[in-house]
Amino acid sequence: MKYSLLSLLSFFCSKLTMLVLALMALITFIDVCGRVFFETSLGFTYELIGIFLAVVFYAGLFNVHRQNKQIRIDLLDSLFKGSIGSIVSWFGYILEVLFFSAVVYMLFQQMEETRIFQERFMFLGFSKWYILLVMGGLASIALIGLICTPPRAEIGKE
Repeated sequence: MKYSLLSLLSFFCSKLTMLVLALMALITFIDVCGRVFFETSLGFTYELIGIFLAVVFYAGLFNVHRQNKQIRIDLLDSLFKGSIGSIVSWFGYILEVLFFSAVVYMLFQQMEETRIFQERFMFLGFSKWYILLVMGGLASIALIGLICTPPRAEIGKE
């Protein structure tokens, strides 16, 4: 059976998102039970949930980009039909690629700065740049998904 790199990335991102969502629910459940029954909480819950939210966001973006499921504001779609619509669509796509490329660059730049200044999580106790490296990697994968999915031609809109 043949697998493409994009289908493997999609599978990986989907499974990672599901796993992290399940872990997030489990940790939240344990923390709430600890607060209710034992009047104490896990100290690292906020940091861990924040990390998990970032993982879910960037891992989920790959499939959002691949399936073109971004939120669209279609108020002006009726004005842009035919070749003008195609030009506007490509212009929006190029802006999206440029913006998301800047996000990926900023994640890696922030990772380097936290590595240099040796910033650490207060409760988890390890360096923040490890997490930013993972976030940058997932954002790069999401950028690949965006680049590999150009805007679709609007057929029959003339």
